[in-house]
Amino acid sequence: MVTELIKKYIWLIDTISKEGDRGISFSEISRKWERTALSDGKPYPWRTFQNHREQIADVFGLEIACRKSDNVYYLADREEMKELSGFRKWMLETVSVNNSINVCGALRSRILLEEQPSARSFLSDILEAMRDNSMIMFDYRPYWSPESVHYYNFEPYALKMFRRRWYLLGKYGKHSPRIFALDRMEELDISTETFRYPKKFDAEKFFSCCFGIIADDELEVKTVVLKVNAYQANYFRSLPLHASQQELERNETYSLFSYRLKPTFDFRQELLSQGSAIEVLEPLSLRKSMAEEIRGMSALYRKGRGSR
Repeated sequence: MVTELIKKYIWLIDTISKEGDRGISFSEISRKWERTALSDGKPYPWRTFQNHREQIADVFGLEIACRKSDNVYYLADREEMKELSGFRKWMLETVSVNNSINVCGALRSRILLEEQPSARSFLSDILEAMRDNSMIMFDYRPYWSPESVHYYNFEPYALKMFRRRWYLLGKYGKHSPRIFALDRMEELDISTETFRYPKKFDAEKFFSCCFGIIADDELEVKTVVLKVNAYQANYFRSLPLHASQQELERNETYSLFSYRLKPTFDFRQELLSQGSAIEVLEPLSLRKSMAEEIRGMSALYRKGRGSR
């Protein structure tokens, strides 16, 4: 029920936003509504429309205003949509795309999406536990030791998606916050025991200096400078590697980008995936570790075809 409501809210935001400053009348909105799978072929009730306007203001902080001179509706400040971040932005974008695909249902076989297998692994149970501040109990089988299973009685704080996998951040016992992948969990149960969510804990701040989901307490935040060839730099501008990304220099052959983050394993893996399109200039410690990894890779291929 809640999911259907969110879909309706986002459909209405999209429909009105596309009209820009020109706005759109309620009768036009209703006609468009009848063409969607959300309507079941029925008109858009006036009272329902007004309720949706109010809920959109509460959930997304977006005001659907009415211009009395020509009796049309518009987003009072469309720039606010650009300021949406975090969960609200993800929810708006995800459901908006889903709505668009549903409207053009005949095209589904021509729209190829990436699988997210971990989304099926206890995600709904964890969300329920987070909502109620309930402890969860699960067995965990890490990839680095698949023959061993570890048991945890865990306080679920926050969820994060990275590289098509879901990860859970939280605490057990007196340990500092830890991160677990949902697709490595087994036999998860929601406990009757509850916990007190720390008021000062900020999940977004916790990950702010991380590239992905590795938050190594032993690593310091460094200023990283990358030299990126002109072609690949276009990709960096359109989709920054990290929120701290800044472009320091740009010319016809390369650009320099800087970051403030921890040079964690997953960040180094991302840099290696860029191949010769990038070069680490700073810090020297990261440059050396990258060079060592590249030498190791080169040695593998100098040996000729490896044995299976």
